[in-house]
Amino acid sequence: MPKESNKLSECQWLTVRYQPVSLFSLKRSDATSMAARTNLVPTPYSIKMALLKTLLESQGYQHSQDFDEWIKEEFNCIKALQVLIQPPERLIVNRNGYKLRYYNQQADKDYRKENDKEPPSIMPMQDGFVFREWVYCEGDLTICCGPTSRVRELEKLFSQINYFGKRGCFFQYLPLSEEETYTTEPSLQSDLMNGFTVQPMDDLGEKTTFERISPFSDETAKLGKDRIITLGMLPLKMISTSARYDFYQRCDHVE
Repeated sequence: MPKESNKLSECQWLTVRYQPVSLFSLKRSDATSMAARTNLVPTPYSIKMALLKTLLESQGYQHSQDFDEWIKEEFNCIKALQVLIQPPERLIVNRNGYKLRYYNQQADKDYRKENDKEPPSIMPMQDGFVFREWVYCEGDLTICCGPTSRVRELEKLFSQINYFGKRGCFFQYLPLSEEETYTTEPSLQSDLMNGFTVQPMDDLGEKTTFERISPFSDETAKLGKDRIITLGMLPLKMISTSARYDFYQRCDHVE
């Protein structure tokens, strides 16, 4: 992201808006592979990773000669962003269960132990039941991030993002007026006096590096250090619930 002029550096916060166009799902950090509850909205970590993905795809090829220096500076800029999120007006969390067959890791280990580490001729499989949640969103998702002096370039990255969470959870970028997009103060100020819902919010750690979160690096990210989890409060109120669904409404739209 090239540095901007002093004229643009006065705008320190960027606000962008998206319209959900498919169901949303983002497994919580404390979920297991078999039973995965979903976050209600994208987390700061998932938003920053989407920005990083878009940055690499759109500009990475231009920095083949100085990639390490370039990505270090860009990653630190993205990592330092404060991210505020306003959920859509209404959310319906649908709970689903699926029966499937998957790799039996324990049976594989037992076979290798009994046969001098020789792998089995056929991959051992087992029946299982998985739990997943999908969120239907009605209304727009608003993201406010900053402070930064590079809002123009940051906006270009956001405009190229078309999904958050799982692949296929599509969002349509919605252009805003310049007065709405660039502000000197955060545009999102949630009033939690009318109610809120707690959601674990994961984010990049202060000292993490690009190498630790890159899947092509030998370094590994550590939970609680490179990826931190805090409790976030969303301005959502649960209206009704059952064994199959939860219905949430944003507090400023509760009648």
